[in-house]
This record gives sequence, structure tokens and C-alpha cells, in this order.
Amino acid sequence: MKLSRRDLVWIVPSGIAAAFFGWFGWRTVKIQFLKPDVSGQPRWEDGEQVRLAALDDLDEVWSFKYFDYPLAVGKLPAVVLRLPGPVPGGLTAEGRHYAAWSRICTHQGCTVDYVKNTEAGAVLYNYRSDHPFFGCKCHFGAFDPLRAGKAVFGPPRFPLPRIRLEAEAGELYATGHETPLRPLQSLSTSGGSGRV
Repeated sequence: MKLSRRDLVWIVPSGIAAAFFGWFGWRTVKIQFLKPDVSGQPRWEDGEQVRLAALDDLDEVWSFKYFDYPLAVGKLPAVVLRLPGPVPGGLTAEGRHYAAWSRICTHQGCTVDYVKNTEAGAVLYNYRSDHPFFGCKCHFGAFDPLRAGKAVFGPPRFPLPRIRLEAEAGELYATGHETPLRPLQSLSTSGGSGRV
């Protein structure tokens, strides 16, 4: 069978379109269904002890406080949150549950926000939840605090890195962070492929 120019005008664009839609389908499956789960306790890297708040300052479930955690390369924007139940990597003190995360999105390093109003979050981030979540305004990623910061929607694949918490004399302190600290530390520092 001999191909004419007319055949190529039809075949080449069709091949390109098929390749694009195949790639797009794989990307969608990868983004939506192949995100790593957050299970067990994280590997902690010790850091400076920083006072965050008195335990009574976070008196209601879903109350939060933004803070900066010092690193060798600068300050890491972070958030501490009081939760309705325990999560891996969190802290239970005086019958209350707390957890803290980096606010740097693991997709491309934008700052995530705590979205307490779930109706506004459904409109702004295109993610519907029955409880508050973290949202990245750059590419509309969402992270679930009840699942230890797991990426649950959008392009981020990895969970938000957790900040270690300790309670002492009614005060809440940050004392380290999870490694690797994505996207600031690459996987090569933890024996991975070097890809962030």
C-alpha cells in the first residue's frame, strides 16, 4: 500500500492527537490515583525548639496558627492545627490532638493556605470536603489534614512534610521536621532516585 500526501495529512495529526490523549489519560490516572499514602510515624530530623502557642490558644477543634520554622537555608512557613482525632506524626496532649505541616506545596513550591470554609474551598480549589483542608492556589492542589497531610486532589503527588511537635508545661513547641522535606530536599538525600 502506497501512502499519498493526502493520507499523511490525515494520519500524522491523528497520530499526534492519539499520543497526546494517551499521555493525558496516563497523567490523569497518575495524578488522581497513584499518590503515595501517609502511614506510620515519619523520620524526624532534629531542629531548633520553637514555641508555637499555649495549648489553650488552640482551644477549638480546627483552630490553627501560622508560624515560621527556622532552617539552615531560611525560614519555613508552617501551620499548626488542632484536630478532632489523632494522625500519624501528630501529638496528643491533655486529651487534645495537634499536628503541624510545612506550608510549601510538594508540587512546585507554592505556599498552601489553610481552607477552613469548605464551601469556599469547593469553589476556589475545585475540591469538595466535609472538613477543612490545605489548598495550593497555584495549581489547585489539596491536602487532607485528617490523613496526615496526604495530597488528595490536583497535581501534587507527595504529602506535606510534617513538623514534629512536643508539649511541655502547657506550651506547644516545634522541635524538628520530617525528612525528606519536599520540595526543599531531594529524594537523593534519602536514598531515592534524586527526583523531587
